Amino acid sequence: MALIAKSLSDKPRQFVELVDGPDDICRLCPHLMATGECALEEQVLVKERDGIVLKMLGVWPGERLSYHELAARLAAVADSSLPKKACIGCRWQNFCDELPLR
Repeated sequence: MALIAKSLSDKPRQFVELVDGPDDICRLCPHLMATGECALEEQVLVKERDGIVLKMLGVWPGERLSYHELAARLAAVADSSLPKKACIGCRWQNFCDELPLR
């Protein structure tokens, strides 16, 4: 995860594809099951959080945008209640809180 975050930070103009399922970070995790579900998280909550974030950013699954644009959209909604709802109880919240949003 740290390598992907660094790559995005180093090259913010590269494009990322937003998904509502396992992403490139999840695919490397030993807790990703063959079914595409996380063994550490309740799947209903994962789907709900993904949906909240996609809605918050105004994007659809499969849409591509630059990390620069993604970071700008995240920064624009960072103080709203939606991120708090999506992040409550998420094991990655501390990591995400440290991401630079330019």
